[in-house]
Amino acid sequence: MIRLAIIEDHPAIAEGLTALLRGEPDVTVVGTARDSVAANRLIEAQSPDVVLCDIRLTGTVDGLEILASHTPGPAFIMLSAYSYPSYYVAAVKYGAKGYLSKMADIEQILTAVRAVADGGTAFSAAVRRAVRTALRPPTPREAQILALVAEGHANAEIAERLSLGLKTVESQLRRMFDRYDVTSRTSLVRV
Repeated sequence: MIRLAIIEDHPAIAEGLTALLRGEPDVTVVGTARDSVAANRLIEAQSPDVVLCDIRLTGTVDGLEILASHTPGPAFIMLSAYSYPSYYVAAVKYGAKGYLSKMADIEQILTAVRAVADGGTAFSAAVRRAVRTALRPPTPREAQILALVAEGHANAEIAERLSLGLKTVESQLRRMFDRYDVTSRTSLVRV
């Protein structure tokens, strides 16, 4: 029997998932929570095998922080209405075993819950591709550009120092912005 906890701040979604999943012979919904405090209590009290957890919750603590605070622990499947590559990467980084869209049908959710409970993962091809791309380290040339950005040099200065065209530096930076899902030079250096 798979012991499942649901963390979702929208009551209709939480109740709908509970009603649909309770009818399965191999799944027991051990409880639901709508915020981080209730989620932590539920996980500690019920020791679920799998946690189906919304990424964006009302309040100051999101689902990723709940995941991070319970790793190692139950297997988490993150649930989100958002398909941002940065969410995919963060979910994997913090130890999620799956990531589902809120547009998933009940069969997809059940397949993911069963796979994760059995020690597997439940990531779509899009999630795997985004994570693989995002986690790819910079090339040696990109690393040189990043080092000069970190020192505070403008693109024109970087181009001059590395004997590159300005457009080459700009395109390298743009590719890294896309790959690492950032929008500023500061964020890129931090990543």
